[in-house]
Amino acid sequence: MSAAAAGAQTPPAETFGVWRNPKDNVRVEIRPCGDGACGTIVWASPKAQAKARDAGTANLIGTQVFRNLELDDNGVWRGKVFVPELRRSFSGTAEPVDAGKLRAKGCVIGGFFCKSQVWTKIA
Repeated sequence: MSAAAAGAQTPPAETFGVWRNPKDNVRVEIRPCGDGACGTIVWASPKAQAKARDAGTANLIGTQVFRNLELDDNGVWRGKVFVPELRRSFSGTAEPVDAGKLRAKGCVIGGFFCKSQVWTKIA
């Protein structure tokens, strides 16, 4: 059971807010969601929206991309990451690097193939 679900640890407030990806073509708001957290796209560049639309995600803005995140004992959020361009969900983590940086990682095949990005907090 995660620490968040057990109520043993208060989620760090610095995780919640609006974050931009490295290319600043997508911004996600991470907020409390049930016993954990979730992240929803609140802004996307026209190019990112067109790419998602071409892949079958009609409305990129409003799409929940971080789902069912639960805080573990090490302060890492674990859950699912939805990739709109692929229309698939993967196991993922969101790990605070510092107060203004968050490392988001998604993995397939039992964590064998992973991709990570460092996101920057903007609000």
